[in-house]
Amino acid sequence: MKSPLARWNVCLVALVAACVGPRRDRSENVKRKAELGTVDVLTRNYDNQRSGANLREIVLKPSNVGTGTFGKLFQVDVDDEVYAGILYASGVDMGGAVHDVFYVATVNNTVYAFDAAAGGNPLWQRNFNGPGRPTHASEVGQSCGFYADFSDNIGIVGTPVIDRASMTMFFVARTVESGNTVQRLRAVDIATGGDRGSAVIAASTPGAGAGSSEGNVAFDATLANQRPGLGLSAGVVTIGWSSFCDTGPYHGWLIAYDAATLAQVGAIDVTPDGSQAGIWMAGAAPLYDGAGNLYVSTGNGDFDGRTNFGESLLEVEPPGLGVRDFFTPSNFDDLNGGDTDFGSGGPILLPGTNLIATGSKEGKIYLLSSDGLGHLGDAQAVQVLQAVDLATRPDQTHHIHNTPVAWTSPQGLNLYVWGENDFLHAYRFDGTRLETPAALTGPVLPPVGMPGGMMTVSADGSNAGTGVLWATAPRSGDANHDVVPGVLHAFDAETLALLWQSTMLPADDTLAFSKGSPPVVANGRVYVASLSHAVSVYGLRAGDTRPNLALGRPATGTDPCAPTETPDKAVNGSVSGGLGDKFCSFGPEPFLQIDLGAVVTINQLVVRHAGAGGEDTALDTRDFDLQVSTDGATFATVVAVSGNSADVTTHPIDETSARFVRLEVITPTQNGDTAARLYELEVYGP
Repeated sequence: MKSPLARWNVCLVALVAACVGPRRDRSENVKRKAELGTVDVLTRNYDNQRSGANLREIVLKPSNVGTGTFGKLFQVDVDDEVYAGILYASGVDMGGAVHDVFYVATVNNTVYAFDAAAGGNPLWQRNFNGPGRPTHASEVGQSCGFYADFSDNIGIVGTPVIDRASMTMFFVARTVESGNTVQRLRAVDIATGGDRGSAVIAASTPGAGAGSSEGNVAFDATLANQRPGLGLSAGVVTIGWSSFCDTGPYHGWLIAYDAATLAQVGAIDVTPDGSQAGIWMAGAAPLYDGAGNLYVSTGNGDFDGRTNFGESLLEVEPPGLGVRDFFTPSNFDDLNGGDTDFGSGGPILLPGTNLIATGSKEGKIYLLSSDGLGHLGDAQAVQVLQAVDLATRPDQTHHIHNTPVAWTSPQGLNLYVWGENDFLHAYRFDGTRLETPAALTGPVLPPVGMPGGMMTVSADGSNAGTGVLWATAPRSGDANHDVVPGVLHAFDAETLALLWQSTMLPADDTLAFSKGSPPVVANGRVYVASLSHAVSVYGLRAGDTRPNLALGRPATGTDPCAPTETPDKAVNGSVSGGLGDKFCSFGPEPFLQIDLGAVVTINQLVVRHAGAGGEDTALDTRDFDLQVSTDGATFATVVAVSGNSADVTTHPIDETSARFVRLEVITPTQNGDTAARLYELEVYGP
């Protein structure tokens, strides 16, 4: 039934200023764009220093990111969930037609290339399952019993990396073939998706640690979780692994490959005489310093400072990947005992300094010198900062499950940290240390649970009035071991005042939150991955686009649960008004029907279930049909859903004529509760 979503009439990037401002702004923007060129995003967090900042953004700024001027332009549909970060390459020649392209990789081992300005059908797409299939979540993570960190397939997870010089993308595909798990490094042409080579991942290092045999520890493709983004520097691709719910015997691994030949050139098990120490980093990629050395942080695992480096930041020399230096916090034993990983966040090199900042599950930021990490002990750090406020929600966790981002603002260098169960903070660097208390604190407290905010900054250099801090976060619920709805926030990066968020209009919905995949800003647009098998694209728009045709229309249905929970509450454009801001009915055979007022063409339906309004996700509608009619008497089913567990479901359909839209509930909830709860039923046309 699916067809590509209709496209809105939006202005070209070079003309955006002309659409929203005087002609003088247009000429200035054109000149500025010519000076800067276009922006590529070829690796996780924009650059090998993992700054998280695009400093060449001349279109989006605090003055034009707001309701009425900014919003969702389109979305593209893909075949599965998106955990990996979005990448972007400008000016790609595809058989004589030049496109700015954004790339999406899914857990079904599929890679897509889409036109960055228009979306639509993929410019190319390829699936890399070959003779196999992706690993399923039920096949890993046995230490947790029922493993739910991934909800279904586990194919491509780590963010790919692109070598622009050779026009090659590198990524790791995970498949099960004849009962055996295989992980492959793949290289493809970014213009065509054509093969540039592949290598089955295997390695062995000397050691007597967990799972060793005859004095060697072998890489285990079944147990190894390729969660971190891939790194690329000086012609070498470096890949890291962690685990699935600490199911062992596992080890943290780094393996390096020659980018030209895909020959393996280095491998290290970070606990060869012990166990664990996964390289998680919330999906971040290795950090590289000016000398080409790379840095990764590790989680719970054995530590002796000689061969085993759990709970540490490691400096590693490519291509052989020998450990050059390390830092380990004083309380590493306590961190191991409490499952409080040091390596829960990715490291970042503060711009213009030799200082590395990295975050932990304690909510601490460690500031370390790349000239000498200091080895064991907090006293060896430049600074240890409790960056997540323990008092905001004292009874909850305070983990940092993301990478801090940095921007040299007109007021000075800011490090932005958004840990879970706390507000967003900006810490000002004084040239030696991060000042306390935080220089800025944002106004948004996310729902109880993981992971806080996944952040990025866009700005025109350090110019005043240009910095925007973007962050995705759960809109409701805890993203730890669950799929929850997401929200995109935009803050003024100089003040952290809230500029805009995707909940202001139902049409701006980001769909299900993709934990570990921060928004990407490139050339006037913001790209947001989703676990709803889609990517949403935001930018400046002219006028009111894609109206919700059901908004405020007459609605009828079965008897309500309470006098305030009537059908009209499902077409009022709101999900934030509490328990009374919904249509609720015990049935029997509950239904909701909307009269659009005239026969119109429609091609998308959106249902916001109980979780979208902040209720328990166990109350989300499990099974339901969506039907349309031109006369209100004869209805045709256009969508049949079974086994839903999402808070928000989006249903593209073939263009069809309808005056009436009807939702029939078959199974109201996940847990046997007999009340149907529908916060919004939205209808969209081309």
